[in-house]
Amino acid sequence: MHKLKVGIYSLSSCEGCIVQILNLEERLLEVLNHVDLVECRVLGLKHDDEVDVAFVEGFVSSDEEATKIKEIRGRSRILIALGDCAYSGMRFVAKDFGTSTIRADPINMYVNVDYHLRGCPIDSEEFLSLISDLIHGKKFKESSKTVCSECILLENKCLLDKGFLCLGPITRGGCNAICIANNKGCFGCRGLGDDVNISAFIESLKSKGISIPSYLLGLLKGPGYGSSQNS
Repeated sequence: MHKLKVGIYSLSSCEGCIVQILNLEERLLEVLNHVDLVECRVLGLKHDDEVDVAFVEGFVSSDEEATKIKEIRGRSRILIALGDCAYSGMRFVAKDFGTSTIRADPINMYVNVDYHLRGCPIDSEEFLSLISDLIHGKKFKESSKTVCSECILLENKCLLDKGFLCLGPITRGGCNAICIANNKGCFGCRGLGDDVNISAFIESLKSKGISIPSYLLGLLKGPGYGSSQNS
């Protein structure tokens, strides 16, 4: 059987998503029985030829990185945006830490992206599901649930009912509501869920006496949370 030739590439980022993959340890070794990892800066692997699958972490912060992502796209059959930086251009970090003045473009402003692994960092189980589908020649499907629906299934206590801001009702699931399970509100790092109603959510927050942050009001004026020009 042909092994998939895989490269993991870094643009501007903390490389936390790559660390999340490496933390799989023995399970990652099992994956490596079925793929040929040829490039990964963290592991000191360098490869300048074509690959079957390119995972790209990070946002585009310079013309040089814009050229780099186009070059990676040109020699990869499948390209995957790895984490929120690559998917949305660090939209959620900018919201929290006031770094919105720096150039932070999502990679699909420059190239076509085949799949997204969302989150900050990504969910390692979702990575395993995606790589398994690719190995078996299947099309990976993202979760259609919201984080809120995952919370209900897990019987987590609702933070909104306690008066704390949580974006779970409007955020795409797939993370098993890990933040809420640890008593922290969802900050939306997986982007908008399908067919969510932003206006209704804002009205619900008002009824609960929860202050409405400006970035949430901004969702009513522009493209979906976590989306970009080519989404």
